[in-house]
Amino acid sequence: MAKSMSLNFFNVFVVVILAIVATANAQEMAPSPAPAAGAGFSLPVSTTVVAFSLIFSVFSFIFKH
Repeated sequence: MAKSMSLNFFNVFVVVILAIVATANAQEMAPSPAPAAGAGFSLPVSTTVVAFSLIFSVFSFIFKH
């Protein structure tokens, strides 16, 4: 009896997952809107400073022991 119920639950679960996937695949992909000119932002910190900080953190984590 318990095996039959678990098998039934599994079948319902598979059907629900397949229905969700089929619904997601049926939707059309719309193109994204064009970004506004000048909408980006500049970081106040240089990329070199960020890279140095990351490298220093990795080395300090590796040589901590």
